Amino acid sequence: MSNNNYVIITDTTCDLPAEHLRRIKVDAIPLKFTINGKTYMDGYGENTLPINEFYALQRTGARGVTSMVSVEEYIENFTPLLEKGDVLYLAFSSALSGSYGAACVAAEELRPRYPERKLYVIDTKAASRGEGLIVSYAAQKRDEGMPIDELKAWVEDNWFTFCHLVTVDDLHHLRMGGRISAASEFIGAMLDIKPMIYMNIEGKLIPDGKVRGRKRALNKLVSQTKEDIINPEEQTLYICHGDCLEDAEYVRERLIEEVGVKDVVIWYAGTVIGSHTGPGVVAVFFTGKRKQ
Repeated sequence: MSNNNYVIITDTTCDLPAEHLRRIKVDAIPLKFTINGKTYMDGYGENTLPINEFYALQRTGARGVTSMVSVEEYIENFTPLLEKGDVLYLAFSSALSGSYGAACVAAEELRPRYPERKLYVIDTKAASRGEGLIVSYAAQKRDEGMPIDELKAWVEDNWFTFCHLVTVDDLHHLRMGGRISAASEFIGAMLDIKPMIYMNIEGKLIPDGKVRGRKRALNKLVSQTKEDIINPEEQTLYICHGDCLEDAEYVRERLIEEVGVKDVVIWYAGTVIGSHTGPGVVAVFFTGKRKQ
């Protein structure tokens, strides 16, 4: 807790490793996923299914099914924090999950119980490490002494600058999630089509063209980042991947060499995000031009 007597809380769809969250002093509420008939908590292998085992199961054909955080779970998580001070909750995109709506209901129920406390629930309209970037910047500003009201305003004034660029290696999981048709999956597999996806201003995942071949898709992530990024030499970018570290490292090297970014941090796409994107996803997150 900072000297301003408030905490930042998020959820595990930010895809920040547990050790990083501890270091920046941010709590994360876990979403859940079910695979092969068993339900687990999301969260990088801590008290859950190890991330490499999760992707190995997906490669055998197992499908991950996710569930949102309930109102009751939010009340359970918010209450002890409100006993101590104010709370700023940075939520997974409302366009991708009902968790934000449930958090708002919980907040409305809790505010009359704690009239002396501030409880802010913010829709980041972000996911995975894009959400994680917002959380990391917010924690930094908290530690620099920014009061909770100013931090709330800062997030609401800047969330649309946090960019998400994504490609997937296999169209199967997008089809299972209703993003594309079965025919599109079949044709795409036959032609080695790799879709390019971005997060729009509403927090939705939007197709942004297709390329043929994995290497071209990875190169497109780099060239699009170069086009959209602002002040690359000042930024540490985030990459997440679906158990394809070699591809993520290839993108990292090109971002440093060709875009001139300060650094790039790589980690897995978490189990909830990975349930919808599947093995082979590679995504780049940074601050850049306003989302469309």
